[in-house]
Amino acid sequence: MKKECHKVATIGTFDGVHCGHRIVLEQVLSIASSTGLAPFVYAFAEHPLEIIDPSRVPPKLMTFEAQCRKFEQLGLNIHPIRFNEELRNMTSSDYMQELHDRHLVDTLVIGYDNKFGHDRDSSFEDYQRFAGKIGLNLIKAEELPDVSSTIIRRLITEGKIEEANKKLGYLYPLHGIVEHGKELGQTIGFPTANLLPDDHKKLIPANGVYAAFAITPDGQRHGAMVNIGHRPTIRDGRTYRSIEANIFDFNDNLYGKPITLEFVCLMRQERPFKSIDELKTQLVADKENAIKILSNENS
Repeated sequence: MKKECHKVATIGTFDGVHCGHRIVLEQVLSIASSTGLAPFVYAFAEHPLEIIDPSRVPPKLMTFEAQCRKFEQLGLNIHPIRFNEELRNMTSSDYMQELHDRHLVDTLVIGYDNKFGHDRDSSFEDYQRFAGKIGLNLIKAEELPDVSSTIIRRLITEGKIEEANKKLGYLYPLHGIVEHGKELGQTIGFPTANLLPDDHKKLIPANGVYAAFAITPDGQRHGAMVNIGHRPTIRDGRTYRSIEANIFDFNDNLYGKPITLEFVCLMRQERPFKSIDELKTQLVADKENAIKILSNENS
């Protein structure tokens, strides 16, 4: 049986693995490098609110699988946490005792606003007093102002994707399978890939027309423009929001295949047009604008 190693770790939900999270994660890696401790992230596989109050669960910025890929890319070991009633009833002291005694965590790094355990009124000083009693080195990570998963969700919901991307440290993505649509875009010279997100809990950006990149199954990255909304000019009986990507210089059949859309910026709001010809004229202008925006993004 493999002997378990001593660790430096952090704990949290880490939705989005944004710039604020990465300050914490990089501190874990730095301590690991200087002490020889193994760097670990104890990450909740589902938001604790799924158990505590399902009506308040926020939409996801990132699936747990994508989070794990980010952690691995950074060089962190991952310990998934399945939140349940037992964990719900644990205090912050219980958490620290468990991490120190059972998981051999010698140093615990927490975010400046991180709260864990049902005694959420406890302060960092309270945490530190108990940690000192059990020999756990507790460190508060540096604060990155105005960066949080809550703020980023709000920005994406408002269509402020450029601001959200800066706080994320990468372009906000949607991954899914291309499903069959009405193929009306094909008839007006702008064929679209209709994306069905692979996780119904994933946050969809605000309605509108976006400049974006599309990563196709062959791994190639193409420029694209994406419409999110209800297609007010072409009424086809849909009541749900659609996500339709016109991928530039790409003609392969994508039905049933996975693609990823990376959103760069909102170019305009979705709006109705008086005729199909007026819509086509606007789409030509949208494509020109998107190409210009994406060329700057690549430069």
